Amino acid sequence: MLFCNSEGLPITEYLPEGHEGREAYGIVKDPHPEKGRALGRLEERQGRKIQKGARRTEGTSAGGSA
Repeated sequence: MLFCNSEGLPITEYLPEGHEGREAYGIVKDPHPEKGRALGRLEERQGRKIQKGARRTEGTSAGGSA
């Protein structure tokens, strides 16, 4: 799912390099970065890139038990 700006263009700045959406539309900036896109804000605060779908390791859990 892509978010769109007021002109109907998909916001592509959060897509990974090489993504077909970025290649088709170029980099379209988010006009409202303070709304949603929690992962992007977390990356900015932590100063690192977070892999979507990455599994936790070394004893960390997402609230469940194995």
